[in-house]
Amino acid sequence: MPEPKTRKFLAQKEKEERQKKIIVIATAVVLAIVLGLVVYGIIDQQVIEPKKKVIELDSRSINATEFEERVSYQRYQLISQAYQVLQIQQSLGSDPQMAGYFQQQLMQIFQQLQQPLLIGQQVIQSASDDLIILEESEQRGLEVSDEELDREVEELFGYFREGTPTPEPTFEAFPTSTLSPEQLTLVPPTATPSPGEESEGDQPAPTSTQAADPTASADQDPTATPLLQPTEYTEELFQEQYQEAINNLKREANLSEETFRTMIRAFVLRGKLREQITQDVPRTQEQVWARHILVEDQETAQEVLDKLGEGESFVELAAEYSTDQSNNQTGGNLGWFSRERMVSAFAEAAWELEVGEISEPVQTDFGYHIIQKLGHEDRPISESAYDERKDRVFSEWLEEKRKEYRPEINPDWMEFVTDKPSIPPQLQQIIQAIQQGQSLPAPTQQ
Repeated sequence: MPEPKTRKFLAQKEKEERQKKIIVIATAVVLAIVLGLVVYGIIDQQVIEPKKKVIELDSRSINATEFEERVSYQRYQLISQAYQVLQIQQSLGSDPQMAGYFQQQLMQIFQQLQQPLLIGQQVIQSASDDLIILEESEQRGLEVSDEELDREVEELFGYFREGTPTPEPTFEAFPTSTLSPEQLTLVPPTATPSPGEESEGDQPAPTSTQAADPTASADQDPTATPLLQPTEYTEELFQEQYQEAINNLKREANLSEETFRTMIRAFVLRGKLREQITQDVPRTQEQVWARHILVEDQETAQEVLDKLGEGESFVELAAEYSTDQSNNQTGGNLGWFSRERMVSAFAEAAWELEVGEISEPVQTDFGYHIIQKLGHEDRPISESAYDERKDRVFSEWLEEKRKEYRPEINPDWMEFVTDKPSIPPQLQQIIQAIQQGQSLPAPTQQ
């Protein structure tokens, strides 16, 4: 018969069972904690971190995912720009001066790529501006419909639904002024030639046309060279190219289609807002017409001034004395100019003169000027100058809005700056060759 279990034995057995349960429970708790940390880490990395706000402006924000995409895209653009610079340099040959210019551009791009945080700061600024643009556009009732956005994307790829528009040549008429009797006494009529005049030397020589040989056989037809017909750019072809570009941006620049279209939308809104902000920018500008004689020292300037006072010709003195070779053979004529075009001392003197008045010697970094004012009026500006003025007005407006809105920047934004895509090895070799003064290999786009 088995020996009956004692009370002591049973107590010991119960104690061991309790200890085993405690160990099992403790192990399960530890495993649960570890598993929880792992799960939290995954959630934090894939869900929480990407949704963290890097830039905030009222109800608008840019999260970590979009910010990282924009940084990556900025790097991708810099790398593409580097290859474009290389290709241009290769096509222009071995001109040392041009080679030095392009190599300097390459070094600047390379230095930016080596500083991810610098690129991050640039993206912080551009993305913040986008939020300001969106906020201001909403307040002003400006919007971009899906239809407009689609059309903008299509035109970026050169696809036009109604057919490719034929550019019409534009001839910009430069403003001319009717000279006053006073001005006519100051300058000869040829001082302000009208644009579009042609000399006989500009006339093209007549091209002889070979007469048909009357003895040629009618059966001998010339061999026709077939003309290559361009492939029609259909919507289907556009869609293929668009999808290929989107896939490439995702693969090479980690840029999603959503972020791409968000950036395009902000770009279109910026254009609409620019037009509204600059709609009252004047198309005219206060300008002065003057001529000058530039000399090296004050003594020579006084000598010229004395001769002018004695009635000698400004035109002849300009040809004899002026060191400004760009106009000394045309009477020192500077044409019409705005105040901003000239150094401050010269502009101030020209603006204060009366029409026909000759200045005292005016010193600038170029030497001493004797200035005669020939005209002063508001004049229409060219289309390019008008666009520059609108850009300047819009930039000043945007700078004020930056101070007003002050988008909130996450102090930990640097954690979301990526160094991808990395600098291609071939580009690194080219930069190294530049630094060592070696000849550059032909670029191959990665």
